[in-house]
Amino acid sequence: MVPRVRRLLFCAVLLLLLSAPAAWARDPITPLSDVHRGLHCTGRTVVQGTTISDFDVDVLDVVADQDGTGARILVRVSGPAVDATGIASGFSGSPVYCPDAHGVIGNAGAISATIGQYGEDVGLVTPIEQMLALPVTPPSGVRRAPRLLRAARPLASPLVLSGLSPQLGSLLERTALAHHRVLVAAPAGPLGTFPPQQLVPGASLAVGLSTGAVGAGAIGTVTYRDGDVVYGFGHPLEGAGRRALLLQDAYVFTVVGNPLDVGAASSYKLAAPGHTVGTLTNDALTGVVGTVGAAPRTVPLTVRVTDADTGARTVQRTSIVDEVDLGDPDGANLLSAIASVGVAQAVTSTFGGAPAQQTGRFCMTIRLRELRRPLHSCRRHVVQLPIDPALPPPLAAAMAGDLGSALDVIDHARFRALHLTRIDASATIERGLRLASIVGAHVAHRTVRPGQRVGVALRVRLFRGPLRTLRCALRVPREVRPGVRLLRIEGTPVEGLDSGGGFLALLEELFGGGSSSGAQSMDDVLASFALLSRWDGVFAQLRGQQPEHLCRSPKVRIDGRTLLALKVGRARRRVHHRAVGRILETRG
Repeated sequence: MVPRVRRLLFCAVLLLLLSAPAAWARDPITPLSDVHRGLHCTGRTVVQGTTISDFDVDVLDVVADQDGTGARILVRVSGPAVDATGIASGFSGSPVYCPDAHGVIGNAGAISATIGQYGEDVGLVTPIEQMLALPVTPPSGVRRAPRLLRAARPLASPLVLSGLSPQLGSLLERTALAHHRVLVAAPAGPLGTFPPQQLVPGASLAVGLSTGAVGAGAIGTVTYRDGDVVYGFGHPLEGAGRRALLLQDAYVFTVVGNPLDVGAASSYKLAAPGHTVGTLTNDALTGVVGTVGAAPRTVPLTVRVTDADTGARTVQRTSIVDEVDLGDPDGANLLSAIASVGVAQAVTSTFGGAPAQQTGRFCMTIRLRELRRPLHSCRRHVVQLPIDPALPPPLAAAMAGDLGSALDVIDHARFRALHLTRIDASATIERGLRLASIVGAHVAHRTVRPGQRVGVALRVRLFRGPLRTLRCALRVPREVRPGVRLLRIEGTPVEGLDSGGGFLALLEELFGGGSSSGAQSMDDVLASFALLSRWDGVFAQLRGQQPEHLCRSPKVRIDGRTLLALKVGRARRRVHHRAVGRILETRG
């Protein structure tokens, strides 16, 4: 029985080895020393869906190293897959297969740049030795062309955000463009789902920042695979070195052609990140490297939105990469920005269409590994702004700004790295203004004394409605002098043009650079977080004194102001019983 079992085990192992995907095997390479002018090669990339297409590549020359980045292969592409668009963003990493000196077809490198000419059919290839960290020895006959290398435009892998509304996507694209960055708002994915793809040379590759309701990542192409190790792009994502990002496949809707290749107007793949298949670990100068298998650590974000008018409810979940243990190598607050976008998208999609007047309540619960109790904050928003069809609803931007400000407190901490473990956000939204305006006020006491608490009857009018009375309590400051004093009573105004400023500032920070200031202790974090739940009630202030909270209505915000004359008497003297007893004894 034992020999039979051994034979069965041997056959099972042999069948497993024979059935292993051939794409996992290490492809042969064509060294740069075998590449020369006139060589005819083949490129591979995806131009629609997940199917890999071939196109012709002809070597025009080999360009010598000019500034330490290494030699490049100058090529011209042609064929049905590229004739209409040329070399587009998203082609970066497309492998080029050329015959070596013995006629064996091997991987010669990755398409990584264009030179800015009309048609975009001429580009540069990063030699495969550079991507695999092998020594590069350019052939002696290479041509020096410093002007050509200076004109080269790396095929920037634009940041792709999927699952956004047209208004929110347009806002993000314009903000990125203002900072000379490229961002593409893409559909969430094909109708239905597409199966996970093997990351083989020529397949679409996404370097993901988030997945779920809001997907964010950069799209490129797989250049080479050696077992579970995947190489792509042929140029850096950001050149930040060690990373912990999502390694994903992607779905290409189409290639948008722009033959001029001027500024941000260049051809690009309209694609969306797909399934997470591993971790991208290295963002190097000549490409990106990742490993198929375990995914990096992510922070789950759940956003729940309730429409108080219709009863509709929306729940959206997004998982966002957190590289805090690597020192946030990209230097931008990506987690805060993507989480804020997730809130803005959930509120926008729940509204459907929103009028100029909006009211809502936003609450967030943030859990940190370093704190036993979660951080919690709530804030009410009453917004009135002209409708702009090109922008998301102001309430969406205001609530997104709330979460962004909270996460900034955590991200900018200077005393230690803080680890987010979960973010929960909830919002209630409604159309119209939950608002009342102050009409007048009355104090029951004819004379008040310092330190006394007195009742104030606040007369308010509901927005386009009847009059109401709000009962409040005022503490007269102990240090106020006797006499007639003016009491200023003022509410909290409706949010206007600066509504959502925190969200817009966060987007500016995302594309323009982060802040250097931050909390110096956990107490600073808690204090900063406490300030996020801003008081939006009625304030009272005697002249020369600090304003104090008077009262707040849980149902409506109160705006407007009024003045009230208070007659302040002298403070009553406090005489201790023991002292009185001593006086009586002395007199007796």
